[in-house]
Amino acid sequence: MQKLNVIEVSKVEFEIIINPNFKIGICDPEDTTISEALDNRCVNNQYFKIKWYDTSLRINYGTQIADGISDIIKMLEAIKKREERFIVTFPSQAFFETWICEIEKGDIKINWDSRDNYHSITMKTDLFIKEWLKLLHQLRQVLIETGYNSINLVDFYLLENLGRFHA
Repeated sequence: MQKLNVIEVSKVEFEIIINPNFKIGICDPEDTTISEALDNRCVNNQYFKIKWYDTSLRINYGTQIADGISDIIKMLEAIKKREERFIVTFPSQAFFETWICEIEKGDIKINWDSRDNYHSITMKTDLFIKEWLKLLHQLRQVLIETGYNSINLVDFYLLENLGRFHA
């Protein structure tokens, strides 16, 4: 009788799957913020995914995340300061979410205040930070490649020195 090899498939605890082909297009001299630079037709057709366990959300780089950059930074700063409990609200019209975050030891637990059908998630804080930084590094790089910087975007400083969040 032949033995069957059982392969255990682990579920993804938390992952941000960036679009490796994400591009902005051309630099608009009238853009003064990251949100304005990301909120254009070209960007509004491009998505990344946030995935945890069996749940997956498709998030638009333009309308859904452009307004949330400062909230992501505030969240990472709260984690770095080791705040035990904090609230993050993503203000986008298409992705309006309120996360209630609690840090305990090396984990972060997130509960949704705005949706009943999502369960809370708990994951390693280092993994959570690493995944958000992957997205922020990509946004910074794409903005720079398009011609944006701290001279033409007043809030570009949010994407500078991302190493400050590494553990």
